[in-house]
Amino acid sequence: MSKIHIVRRHTLSLEDARAEVERIAQRVESELGADYAWDGDTLSFARSGISGHITVTEDALDLTIRLGLLLSALKGQIEEQITSKVDETLAARGAVPPPEDTE
Repeated sequence: MSKIHIVRRHTLSLEDARAEVERIAQRVESELGADYAWDGDTLSFARSGISGHITVTEDALDLTIRLGLLLSALKGQIEEQITSKVDETLAARGAVPPPEDTE
């Protein structure tokens, strides 16, 4: 089983970040048949061959995905597509990442 872990900082409010994750989850549910559920600020999702969760905080999205055996061979492509989509979605919502600490 392969694992993908992506963390993206954002400048959205917690409510707006949760709403954006909810929109993504609804689309994934309709297009790929993945089930999802919220537990506090963590959205868990699963379908055959893939499962994971997204934790939403005041300044970041923390996404962990576990790929089954068949999808493990496509890990690089899947990770690239997800990273690109998350970055694109956050940018479209005006969520410019906060500047990195220079200390």
